Amino acid sequence: MSLANAARVLHWFKRGHASAAVGELSAAMGWPKSTTSRLLKDMAGHGLLERDEPTRRYRVGLLMLELGRSFASGDPMLEAVDQALQEITRETGFSTGISILDGADIVVLRSRPGTHPLRVVTPPGTRGPAAANSTGRMLLGLLPREEVERRFTPYPSGLRPNAPPSLEELMARVDRARLRGWEESSDEALPGLAGVSIAIPGRDGRPALAPYIAFAVAQVDKGGRARLAAMLQDMAASLSPGGLQAFPLHRERSSKEAALG
Repeated sequence: MSLANAARVLHWFKRGHASAAVGELSAAMGWPKSTTSRLLKDMAGHGLLERDEPTRRYRVGLLMLELGRSFASGDPMLEAVDQALQEITRETGFSTGISILDGADIVVLRSRPGTHPLRVVTPPGTRGPAAANSTGRMLLGLLPREEVERRFTPYPSGLRPNAPPSLEELMARVDRARLRGWEESSDEALPGLAGVSIAIPGRDGRPALAPYIAFAVAQVDKGGRARLAAMLQDMAASLSPGGLQAFPLHRERSSKEAALG
């Protein structure tokens, strides 16, 4: 089994394909059916994939799912942030979660639905364009400018109208987020979805985390978004006093002032 070819298959599934037949993957990869069939059987034999016998279609195996859960566990900061977000969800009624950066994408590690009748739910494992998410722009703010430019050259096409339309605009949004210590998105990655986020730099080889609060666009006005962002900032500061030192955390108002209206 070629490791490079197995990785290509896993990346193909990562793009949102739930299952695949041999012929389907053969066409997608440009490989002969016989080669594709042998590779998929080998991957299934090693637990990377599993085969549904009635349909003869392959899907991601339990080993990969277990590895994914392992990746998302064992990080004390991740667990602490996740527990703190539970309290924010209880207090605000909004959905919360944690994302990390993967290349030019963000990946949701943890999420929980809110209690409002109109709920915003993004399941763990969901990927999205970093340029079109508040979490992505916050995490990009932790990188050197040259690295951001490398990841977004050429600049992706097909983003929604409210997302940054160019690398220059993306950098401006990232710089603004870095300056004030939080970022918001509105009707960018998904229609009608808005959110606010901060970033917590990684430690000991762990990835940086972007805790977020998500809600429908019409649910929270500008002032309300600033108050939600202040809640995230206070949460992170309480968990790790130096955890947000990569950002100046400029605030137009303190969290206490925001709470007073």
